[in-house]
Amino acid sequence: MIKNLIIGLILMLSLQGIAQDTIQNTYSRKFIPKQAYIEHFKEVSDSSRVKVINGDTMVEVPMSFDPFAGENLKKVRYEQKDEDFLETYMNVAYHTDKKVDSSRFMKYWKEDIRIYFDESVPEADTKYLMGFAKKLSNEVDSLNISRNFIKEKSNYLVYYLNEDHNIDYEPRIGNKSGYYIHWNGISQITKGSLKINTAVVKNNLLKENLLKYHFFKSLGYFGSSKKLDCESILSNCNSYRVLTEKDLELLKYHYSYGVCKGTNLKSFNELTTSLNKKLEEDPNAILYVVHPE
Repeated sequence: MIKNLIIGLILMLSLQGIAQDTIQNTYSRKFIPKQAYIEHFKEVSDSSRVKVINGDTMVEVPMSFDPFAGENLKKVRYEQKDEDFLETYMNVAYHTDKKVDSSRFMKYWKEDIRIYFDESVPEADTKYLMGFAKKLSNEVDSLNISRNFIKEKSNYLVYYLNEDHNIDYEPRIGNKSGYYIHWNGISQITKGSLKINTAVVKNNLLKENLLKYHFFKSLGYFGSSKKLDCESILSNCNSYRVLTEKDLELLKYHYSYGVCKGTNLKSFNELTTSLNKKLEEDPNAILYVVHPE
């Protein structure tokens, strides 16, 4: 039943205070969208408490009511961000710095990332990239990255191309250094490759910079943003890059289940706009986003 609803405002806890002399009693009320109420209770009775919030009709239910009972779903509290952050996020996740169709979907890794390093990659470079990857994995919930020593059991290949190692495992990357990823029909990234052309890139500092740059971008098919400082990995500058707090905040948000996963630009924009307006109207509201287990 609940699966048929548009993902968005699923539950709302409205906290209200009543003053009695010097004693403050606070009680909670739980509301769900009218459509969800009808799916569970068939109709809205005359005695039902109804509340219109930002144009949406909400109906009160008992505090013990759980619309997710019996469903293979999990609910996570909506993660609110301000307009400036959301604009930057849409730049990188949906490439809105360029002309894009509103049907463009965000991409993310659902399964663990298991990296295999080809023999063409020196061990020192392997340790460098894994150190960077483990930092991201430790910092970001639901992003798990590890090294795998069996190529067939990995889903991410890192390799170098040069005179001594001339097998180009992913020619679609082109002659330059870069990455290539595959995703399924629900925008989940399933496989990736990262290539550094060391026949061209001979400077060790530049090589390390390209490793972390392309790896980071392959975590979400990320674009760039003019709103970010040039040192940021996701800036649109052509300069040496470091992992900034803003890069990390954007990555954490991308992998947070407090936002809808795999949605297109139009849906993401409409949803965040709608939920932020609801929170402006009722700052005590608790909003949830629902995901399949």
